[in-house]
Amino acid sequence: MASIKSSSTEHPEILIRTDVTPSDTEAIVHFHSEYYPRRYGFNHEFGEYVRKPLNELVDRRSPRERVWILEQEGTVMGCIALAMVSTEISQLRWYYVDESLRGMGFGNRLISLLIGFAREQGYQQIILWTVSLLEEARRMYEKHGFRLDEEVTHIVWGMELTEQKFLLFIT
Repeated sequence: MASIKSSSTEHPEILIRTDVTPSDTEAIVHFHSEYYPRRYGFNHEFGEYVRKPLNELVDRRSPRERVWILEQEGTVMGCIALAMVSTEISQLRWYYVDESLRGMGFGNRLISLLIGFAREQGYQQIILWTVSLLEEARRMYEKHGFRLDEEVTHIVWGMELTEQKFLLFIT
């Protein structure tokens, strides 16, 4: 288990760990089910969109896939996951950091851990799908070298959204 400490005296120690429990997966689903509808208007389908593939990834226990949990005093405060698409391609999924911890470097740390792990596993590329209205996340991805590859606009989660596919080639 990796441990990093917040630079702020307002926040107790923050842990980043990879031993995922069923309560962690429920916390991740709950966050996505609550945050995105409240903040962006996504409908109830979004939580189930997260639940099934997240549980499948955790159940596979593949050594080439991983979920990182950002935890503060026993509470899940963020996460990121790397899923295998093929032997050469992986996918960044379920990235979030609680609003109370944003701007403190934890998002950068999670993405850096994911990229390093993908490199160790021999992936040549990381893809991710997001939506255009998630500007803060997009800026974070671009900061780490991801580049926009494709856009598709359609009705999903009860609204018209432009989904964006980003790529990062690992050297």
